[in-house]
Amino acid sequence: MKKMIMCMTVMCLAIQGLSSTPQGWLEVYLDSHFPEQDVERLREDFKDMKKLRECMVGLVGSPPLSATYERAGEFKRRFGVSDKAMETVLIDIINTAGVKNGWKKRHGPDDPLDGTADHQLTWGLMWLGFCAETEGKKFLAGIATNSVMDGEFRSSAIAAYMTRADAQEVRDTLPRFLADGTLRPSFDIYLCAMWHYDKAGDNPQKREAILSIVSAALTNEEERKAFTQADKKLSEYSKEYED
Repeated sequence: MKKMIMCMTVMCLAIQGLSSTPQGWLEVYLDSHFPEQDVERLREDFKDMKKLRECMVGLVGSPPLSATYERAGEFKRRFGVSDKAMETVLIDIINTAGVKNGWKKRHGPDDPLDGTADHQLTWGLMWLGFCAETEGKKFLAGIATNSVMDGEFRSSAIAAYMTRADAQEVRDTLPRFLADGTLRPSFDIYLCAMWHYDKAGDNPQKREAILSIVSAALTNEEERKAFTQADKKLSEYSKEYED
C-alpha cells in the first residue's frame, strides 16, 4: 500500500508540473520536496532491479527539458543507485528499444517508428555516459563502430563512451572513431573529442591523449571542411599545435 501511495504521489507531482511550471520526469524526482521517509523508501525500491527499470523506462522514454539529462548523476546520488545497477538496466532498455525500431532514428511525427523507443535510445545512450563501467563501455564502443546503426545513435555512443573512458581507453578507441569512414561528418567527432578535452580538466593524461590523437588524425584528414573547422578549434586549445 505504501509503495502504491508513493507512486501516486510522484504521478500527482508530475501532473501538477504539467499544469503549472513545466517539469520533466527527472525534475519530478529531483526538485519535488519529498519527505525524507519517501526518499528512503524510493532508495529501497530502487535496489530492486525490476523497479529501477520501471523508473528508468519513464525517465529516458520521454523527451527531457533542456540539459535535464545532465542531472543523471544527481539522480544516482539522491536515490543511492549504483553505476552497475543503472548500467545494467539502461543496456537492457536500449537493446529492447533498438530492436523495436531496427536501430533506426525516427524523423518527425509521420515516421512510423515508435516515438517512445526512439527517446529511450537517444536518452538512454546519453545516460550511460554517467554510469557506464566495463560492460557499458564495451556496449557503447560496439554501437559506435557498427555501421548498421543510425549515425546519430553512433555519435551519442561515442560521446557517452568518451565521458567514461580513461586515458588508455581514449588511446585505444578514439583513433578508430576518427578513422571510421562511415561516420560523417567527421567534424562532429573532432568536436566531441575537444569537448571532452575541456571536461577532463582534472585528468592531464586523458587531455594529453585526446590532443595527441586529434593532432595526428588531422594530418590524414581528407574531408576539407572537417579539417578546416577542427584545425581552427585545436589551435585554440594547443599553442604547440598552432605553432
